[in-house]
Amino acid sequence: MGNLTETITRLRDALQHTPGEHPDYPLLLAELADYLDKRFNEERGIEDLTEIITLRHAALQLTPPGHQGRFVSLVNLLKSLHERFIISGTLADLDEIIAFRRAALECTPPTPSDRCMSLLNLADCLRERYQRLGVDAELAEAIKHALAALVLSPLEHDASCRHCVASCVELKARKWRLSASTVLASGSGAGSWGVKEMVRNIATETTKFLPLRLLNTYTGALCDRDAQISCFEDSVQYNELLSSTHGSPDYEPFIRKEVSRFFGYTTLSHRWGTGELSLRNIQGNSIYDLDGGEGYAKLQSFCALTLRRGYRWAWSDTCCIDKESSSELQEAIGSMFSWYHHSALTIVYLFDISSTRSFTNSIWFRRGWTLQELLASPRIQFYTQDWSLYMNCTSLNHKVDGAILTELEQVTQIGKLQLKSFTPGVHDARSKLQWASTRRTTRPEDIAYSLFGIFQVPLPVIYGETAQVAIGRLLAEIVLRSGDVSVLDWVGEASSFHSCFPATLGPFQVVPLTESMASYSSNLLDVNVEKVREWHRGLARLPPPRFFAGRLVLPCLVHRIISVKLLETSPTTSYHDYEVIASDLVPLKLTLASRLQEGSDTGWPYVLVRPCNPKLLHQLAHGDDLRSLLEWLGQPFNALLLKSLLHNEYKRIASYCLINARVHDLAGVVNSECQTLEVV
Repeated sequence: MGNLTETITRLRDALQHTPGEHPDYPLLLAELADYLDKRFNEERGIEDLTEIITLRHAALQLTPPGHQGRFVSLVNLLKSLHERFIISGTLADLDEIIAFRRAALECTPPTPSDRCMSLLNLADCLRERYQRLGVDAELAEAIKHALAALVLSPLEHDASCRHCVASCVELKARKWRLSASTVLASGSGAGSWGVKEMVRNIATETTKFLPLRLLNTYTGALCDRDAQISCFEDSVQYNELLSSTHGSPDYEPFIRKEVSRFFGYTTLSHRWGTGELSLRNIQGNSIYDLDGGEGYAKLQSFCALTLRRGYRWAWSDTCCIDKESSSELQEAIGSMFSWYHHSALTIVYLFDISSTRSFTNSIWFRRGWTLQELLASPRIQFYTQDWSLYMNCTSLNHKVDGAILTELEQVTQIGKLQLKSFTPGVHDARSKLQWASTRRTTRPEDIAYSLFGIFQVPLPVIYGETAQVAIGRLLAEIVLRSGDVSVLDWVGEASSFHSCFPATLGPFQVVPLTESMASYSSNLLDVNVEKVREWHRGLARLPPPRFFAGRLVLPCLVHRIISVKLLETSPTTSYHDYEVIASDLVPLKLTLASRLQEGSDTGWPYVLVRPCNPKLLHQLAHGDDLRSLLEWLGQPFNALLLKSLLHNEYKRIASYCLINARVHDLAGVVNSECQTLEVV
């Protein structure tokens, strides 16, 4: 599995640095998707499957109709979409599968067997969709394709074709029986009551996942969830649902789709300006009746644009949250990623960009909360200061426009795949912290709170705790959940929350050391095999990194410092340059704000450590063959400088340069101590 993960990482890096027009780009897409598919088959990780689908989509776009590889690209994409549909059962995936099944039918090889399977697969999908939505035309089409497949079917597919035809015909007959029984039961009122209860329950369930308040763009009024339900029950759509369905469970998917369509909403992403409207400003009023400055005009333009896009509901962080309620503010911050993710469209208003300027200069790209809004929103449109579409791009989603996507990648330093299909969580924490490291927020603590949704960590919001504490709590949670020690790799000022965390996110702008394989192969035979195995057993006993009661429990390889020599002290910065010698390491130079004890002594209170996640290291060890692990550990690494305190505790001494350490040889790796230290 270690080699597979390394291959995937290598291919991702190669893909990111290969232009889309390069002849190797389609091959890299396909190869990365194939390796991810292998890992998905072993681990069943939904993140891998999502990335596979994105890659297959991209590969298909590079094989236009008539291309000899288009059928293979379609088959590969359909396989992955079907895997996700089996897991999630979402109608959107089924709709996409049907669309691509139709496309595959057009370019299927002419052999009867291939043609039969393409027809049969499309018929099965149409039958599934009919069972969810009850659209007669789709059942009729399913029967037509199933019959055509039956005519062409070779012996090995005959049973499958007959089963498909029989299932479709039975559904058609069942529909007639249900219709007849509804007519016989009419007049009792029981069916109507059942439909009403079903519709109301589905509407109530749907609104639970909506923002707490929404602007009704038809009236300009701010509506809580009760008002949203009341608006629905007064609507034409509600009455049509009651009159067109009969309370059968078969109609439930159709009801859900229509209710979801009614409650579709847009979200506003913007840089707060002067005169923004609060909840108190518009509560009990129509936004259309109010007059004022910039904030009023912005909100009215947003609602008008939402109306033009065909949506009834709109959400803005200015007026749709009661910021005077700490519990509501906590819920809103915890739910905001989800609210943007489930919105029908996110409208980004760039007040500082004219219709002729590139949006890369906008302050929107330097604000903290807008990172979450960009990543969470599946569909997004950018508007300039006069509310015209950026670059006059009429695409319903600017994330799929090639030119805009390239600009987004350049200004955010986020890869295109992540921009189009971001998965929240604590994985790849260092990249997410790097994206946020140049951004700023008005309230200091928000620089951490704006990342809670991106990392999917349900932490409490405690305004007044200081930014250092908020960032520290976030980093501690990341270490606790993922065991990722890359967040400890930074230089600069230490946090007051914990010595192993930085005071700000700024240090994460620097990309961590990329470790290249050292050439120790010729020395492998010089290492005592039994000593290596004993050392590895000690490594295997280390617990994963975790944060508990203000202490970082850190598994690491320890190199004790035996000599400290002051080289010079800068008269301008007061930083001190030291030459340090540690056991089994090449001598190195440190730049510190703190003073160290000087001299040579094996009892110095200082150690250089290499943090490690035992789980990752175990993946490098293949049974008794420890060569890959030893070679990896023989690479240069960024060390942490720790000072021992009382009660077997340690404290990190912050450095103002990377402590790039390396062992003398592989024997130095084996001589290093495997320990778990408690760092405060």
